Amino acid sequence: MAFSVISRGLLRTSRELLERNMAVGAISMLNGYVDIEMHPSRSSRTISTSSQALIHQTPQYLQTPVPPNSTVTPSTGIYNKKVKNLKRQQKDDEESDSDSDSDDEYERKRQDLHKKYSQKGDTEFWRRKMRTLHRILDVNRDGVISFDDFKLLHKRFTDLGHLNEELSAEFLKVMEETWMEQFGEITPYNLVNAEQFMTDLHHRLNDEKMFKSVGRFLPYLFKAVDYDHSGYLDLDQYKLFFRCLGLSNEDAAISFAVIDKNGDGQLSLKEFVHLGRQYFLTEDETKISKMFWGPLIDH
Repeated sequence: MAFSVISRGLLRTSRELLERNMAVGAISMLNGYVDIEMHPSRSSRTISTSSQALIHQTPQYLQTPVPPNSTVTPSTGIYNKKVKNLKRQQKDDEESDSDSDSDDEYERKRQDLHKKYSQKGDTEFWRRKMRTLHRILDVNRDGVISFDDFKLLHKRFTDLGHLNEELSAEFLKVMEETWMEQFGEITPYNLVNAEQFMTDLHHRLNDEKMFKSVGRFLPYLFKAVDYDHSGYLDLDQYKLFFRCLGLSNEDAAISFAVIDKNGDGQLSLKEFVHLGRQYFLTEDETKISKMFWGPLIDH
């Protein structure tokens, strides 16, 4: 009787051990690692002592091998292999984000370089401003600019304006130098049409040395119409400036209303020269300097 009870107990224990190890083997085959955590409090061991004993008691053909160099973390029971896979995925994601950032940075640098090295005077808006100025400088209205037109402008600003003899001579000299720098020798046969005018100005704007001298005749225009020597131009004096250019008082009033940005009713010499130079240099259509020489022509 006692032997029978003991036998049944041994059979039950063996069956339980067998079922437990078969379950462990099945889980190991599905997950690729042994997920055993019998004693989480013993965190210093890779696999708990009881678990190791259980595996040793199991027949060899039922044991599931533990991958080499693998450990079971006590808190999760996950092998380092899985942790490494997770870290590798995170690294791939970071590299992907980094590549995206690199692409954006490259595009920004490419646009900055294009802006830096692109030439001034390449927009239709700039060409429209230069066509407007060509028409103004064509004083005798024959369709081309010659140095005779420059001399007529000099005479107008001297006679209608208030340049003394010394300033008048300086003004003429500056106009001669400007002509020779921009258009070549002074002869009756050196005639500049609108296209050549834009081409020559385009070259001047993109030449480092010539660029600095753009608009250096502007102070003489200011002094010619600043007849009270106040250092400022009001609307009446700006109208005189336009009359010297052959433009109407109406155009002067429109332009003055736009370029008098602070609304104080006057322009200083600094403002006048700045706006006059900016007319040549900027291609931004929002700048008020576009009205410096009057309304732009349509074509």
